[in-house]
Amino acid sequence: MPEGGPIRSDRRSLSIPASLERLHDVRDFVDRASLEAGFGDRARYEIKLAVNEAVTNAIRYGSVSADDRVELAIRQEDDRLVFSVADTGIFVDRFELPRDLPERGRGLGFIAELMDGLEVRPEYEGTTICFSKLSTPRSREA
Repeated sequence: MPEGGPIRSDRRSLSIPASLERLHDVRDFVDRASLEAGFGDRARYEIKLAVNEAVTNAIRYGSVSADDRVELAIRQEDDRLVFSVADTGIFVDRFELPRDLPERGRGLGFIAELMDGLEVRPEYEGTTICFSKLSTPRSREA
């Protein structure tokens, strides 16, 4: 069993312990899914950056301990690949802050720039962010 707990995955979902050491598993999983969906190198890189940012934030700010889980789901929806990242934390809205921020607090804006849609779903049990990438002829180019 891998250190930090088991990874449960199937073709479209991945559950990891809230540990930054597991980000490589997330990036590999997302890259395989976006490659299977027909995205080119540049779009796959943007997808990996966006998901890496979302999962990093879920681990750092949406988890109390490494025993918490971060859930990643990917689904194909018509002309787009849709991603959701769920954690157990309480959402604090920093998305509307001015652009001249210090180093932190830019994650959602960064994800929004890389992707084609973004939605934050704060709930009592935790927070889920959903975002998508359109599959266009350009996103299929290298």
